[in-house]
Amino acid sequence: MRNRKKADECPKKADNCTKKSDERPKVSLLKVILFGLKVNMKALPGLFICINIVAIFHGISHGFATFMTQNFYDSVENVLTGRGLVRQACMMIAALGLTCIVRELLNGLHNFMHNVVFTKLNGEMAKIIHGKMARIDPVCMEDPRLHDDINKAQEGAWTVAFILNIGITIFTFYVPYFAFMGAYLYYLKPQFILAIVMVFIPVLAGQLMRTGIISKFEDKAAPVRREYEYYEKAIADREYFKETRILGAFRFFVERFGKSLDKLGKAEWEASRKTNLIELAMRGFTVAGYGGILYMLVNALLAGEISVGAFAAVLGSIGMMFGIMEEVIARHIGNMASSLGKAQNFIRFMELPERGGEEGTADFSKGIVLENVSFIYPNAECKSVDNVSFEIKAGETVAIVGENGAGKTTLIRLILGLYKPTEGVVRVNGMDTSKVNSRSLFRNVSGVFQKYQRYLMTLEENIRISDMESSAEVCAVAEQAGVDVEDASFPDGYATMLSREFDGVDLSGGQWQRIAISRGLYRVHNIIVLDEPTAAIDPLEESRIYKKFMEISKGKTAIIVTHRLGSAKIADRIIVMDKGRVAATGTHEELMESCELYRSMFNSQAEWYADRPVSNGAGAVTAAG
Repeated sequence: MRNRKKADECPKKADNCTKKSDERPKVSLLKVILFGLKVNMKALPGLFICINIVAIFHGISHGFATFMTQNFYDSVENVLTGRGLVRQACMMIAALGLTCIVRELLNGLHNFMHNVVFTKLNGEMAKIIHGKMARIDPVCMEDPRLHDDINKAQEGAWTVAFILNIGITIFTFYVPYFAFMGAYLYYLKPQFILAIVMVFIPVLAGQLMRTGIISKFEDKAAPVRREYEYYEKAIADREYFKETRILGAFRFFVERFGKSLDKLGKAEWEASRKTNLIELAMRGFTVAGYGGILYMLVNALLAGEISVGAFAAVLGSIGMMFGIMEEVIARHIGNMASSLGKAQNFIRFMELPERGGEEGTADFSKGIVLENVSFIYPNAECKSVDNVSFEIKAGETVAIVGENGAGKTTLIRLILGLYKPTEGVVRVNGMDTSKVNSRSLFRNVSGVFQKYQRYLMTLEENIRISDMESSAEVCAVAEQAGVDVEDASFPDGYATMLSREFDGVDLSGGQWQRIAISRGLYRVHNIIVLDEPTAAIDPLEESRIYKKFMEISKGKTAIIVTHRLGSAKIADRIIVMDKGRVAATGTHEELMESCELYRSMFNSQAEWYADRPVSNGAGAVTAAG
């Protein structure tokens, strides 16, 4: 049985990326609205002011229509009782008609402007969340809780715009309407105000109680939502379907998808059950208030305290008044309450710590120094890189080799400043990478990685994606990387769409890797990293690419990470990694003599190729490694 490492050998890293749900401060509704208001005023100041002015007049127009209705009924009553003229009644009909026309015009304009503002604000929120993701420390992407936060934030981004629109509408449309109606009812009889208050308060309280329930539901739902979305991709996405069908894994993923969906459904049902029970109880108070105002209205009429016209106008507007109040409380405030949990997630995501740093010129071509560098991933227990020190000189090509899990890729991320060391320091041109912002670090850096991206764009766009405005030709880098544009795979040359989904072509893994390499070469750089970019290319072609790479990288700093040790021989120096530490450094010849690990790995690969001879095209047989 293997001995477990001592606790002091695997110190647990402090978790500074994200916090558990119960450790996070609550975000108030006011804070959400103020955040959205700040975004709105910055993105749409003129439109935002206009829609609020329209909303105020729209709200007042509904109340004014009730007042004009009373005047119309009173004028008709006066005509019938001989106290008024028909002409006056006709004028009141015209005035009431004009009021209704203006009200409907304002209603249409308000709704139109509301939709425009919501759409634009929703788009602005999407920009903000993507900008935030770009500023978060990349190492936090290794924390699974951050992915839950991102999922929650994406769900919550649109709700901030939604809540802001509702909140502003309440204050600019509903408040003016109820203020006018309140003053009108108070003028008729002060006691009428009590009925509105009696209805408003219990329903408002009930809707606010829903906030906590929905917020807890969102915390439970986010990881489950990520699960079923992933299983859905594994079932249906083009990149998965070949393997899932051939290996017979389709039913497995369908079963997992069903279980996660069922889990989400149960959580949603429990939240809905609680909120609907609260809403049902609160609606009982609403009905009681509705009956109370009818009772007071009839008594006032019988006592001669209000006119028949006032009775008819108020009676006709009671349905609308309580319909609007229900719309405000049960629909708008209710939706705000149910959406607040998602919006809180968005605000909390926006408050996550960012990767800061100073402006500077991180010139990798002038050398890189690592001093006692160690690194441990968030929530991990052991170091992935442990007390590493070495120097990469200006213009030097260095190869980093080692078995899987040796820490090669993590070391590259530390060298480039993508990750900050847990201990020690990485210096570029004398600058501490942990104190320099990402933009300064990556300005002249290029790389080609094993997990490259297959952008659903044209061949030219795939190569030029780092700088579409550049006048540099893509032909040279494409030729250097071995991309044969004359091949039948590219019927439209550089304009060929590389996507079946967009009526284009599909490419082999090797072709895509050549495109990824040409993309890395195209970017202006003073350092380039090749992190096992030739895994899908045969050894002879890999050797050709690396030799070509050496020619075009003269005078520039270059780092090669490869599992094929034969390719590492082209480097000026080779660094051998083993369990997060530097096992040895030197040239191929030096390591073959002094490093047992390197010699063992090289001989093992050489034996594999010796058993599988490859023709070099001239009739001779050579080992590909």
